[in-house]
Amino acid sequence: MARSIGMAADATVYRAVITIQHRDGKTTTTYEGPYGSSGAARARVSFWRRYLADFDPDTLEPTGSSRASGYVEQGTVNWQRVEGSS
Repeated sequence: MARSIGMAADATVYRAVITIQHRDGKTTTTYEGPYGSSGAARARVSFWRRYLADFDPDTLEPTGSSRASGYVEQGTVNWQRVEGSS
């Protein structure tokens, strides 16, 4: 997915680090971003926590736990021209 995050060359960017516990016992970690704000990255962590929330099989009510967890990282980008891209 293309993103437009116009900002200064030395600006801080953010990404969501999502860890998913699959039903077969395997764990995977994915990274989403970059985003121009920490709030946008936090929203992605929240989305995955809600999307993979555990539900009580009898009442179908959320249990408060989820198969997803995550956090936000910040960093800076070092842009370099790709040869042959013009």
